[in-house]
Amino acid sequence: MKTDEKIHILFYTDTPLLGGAENQMYLLAKFLDKEKYLITLVCSGFKNLDEWAKKFENENIQVVRLNVAHKHDLRHYFQLKEYLRHNAVDLMHVHVWNPASCRYALKLAGKYNVPTVITEHDPFELPRFKKYITRKLLKNVNHVIAVSDSNQKLLLNLYPELENRITAIHNGIDVTWFESQLLSFNFKHRDEYRKQHFNATKNSKIILSVAELHERKGLKYLIHAMPKVIESCPTCKLVLAGAGPEEDKLKNLAKEKNIKNNVIFLGFRKDIPQIMKSADVFVLPSVKEAFGLVLLEAMAAELPIIASEVGGIPEIIENGVNGMLISPHDEDRLANGIIKLLNDPKLTDKFITTGFKLLKKAFDAKIMAKKTEAIYDEVLSNTMLPGTA
Repeated sequence: MKTDEKIHILFYTDTPLLGGAENQMYLLAKFLDKEKYLITLVCSGFKNLDEWAKKFENENIQVVRLNVAHKHDLRHYFQLKEYLRHNAVDLMHVHVWNPASCRYALKLAGKYNVPTVITEHDPFELPRFKKYITRKLLKNVNHVIAVSDSNQKLLLNLYPELENRITAIHNGIDVTWFESQLLSFNFKHRDEYRKQHFNATKNSKIILSVAELHERKGLKYLIHAMPKVIESCPTCKLVLAGAGPEEDKLKNLAKEKNIKNNVIFLGFRKDIPQIMKSADVFVLPSVKEAFGLVLLEAMAAELPIIASEVGGIPEIIENGVNGMLISPHDEDRLANGIIKLLNDPKLTDKFITTGFKLLKKAFDAKIMAKKTEAIYDEVLSNTMLPGTA
């Protein structure tokens, strides 16, 4: 390991899209020790990544954009190869946003003997041939980071050979930034915001979910649950913030359930702190969830939470302590849970207080960065590639 100069860490992704994985890349880069590490981001040159890449540059991080058409474009390989040939890289941190992504980078890691760490953001079973290729490329990886204990167990089931080189490091959020967005957001602003964006009055109760409008988020079960909630609380509104392929289906379902006027589709939004602070209950009814990062934001906004007991969510929410867990697909229990929170202020206060304390203690992005630095140090202290001893 270098002691006389900064350690050069290359962040790489071939993602064409922005999502939770990419936000975690940025937060990790932001909070890594800049006195110790020199960070470079290598990513595709797609226009929809421009704003994201600019955030790295604003942190004085060099950004290299690749001229490629898609994640399978061979130019990923050749352009990254040229960078590695002409720049001294001490460690490459590859962010695998899809189990079949970033293969060119992992191939080059072996070719140039670059110590390599990968973060598996959302692993799942691959077809046999793709799994065979992945298993071969994993031989070039010194350490794997899973974003939850649940993901770590899944990866070990898929690739038992990772047993001695895998660690779970939970995702985090920039708690300080989130709080700063709400410093001047008082009760008057909240009332105005609810009226303007939710068409809600002071007496309305807002049930919020912030998620991609995708089948895996289980939002149809939340809409199925709403008639029972509205029967109990006629002033309730369901607010869905997010865009995705299920939007038309969900809108049609709201019509079929005769609750069209009680369901607000906000689309993709950037003002998530203000939206959350204007709600009364947060719900994440996912049927599949790698981690559930949005739950941390709901904690920061001091919202009581109901979520599905799937994936990494139980690592964030302890049932009855800082939120309520329900089985996925169970719209009846979901409705009952929402009704209970709307009518039990002591329980909601408990969830809010306990959740906020847990957020500060375990899920700040600064904690994620420190734990990742420990992995870097471990890998760099023994740069021999796995299997070459």
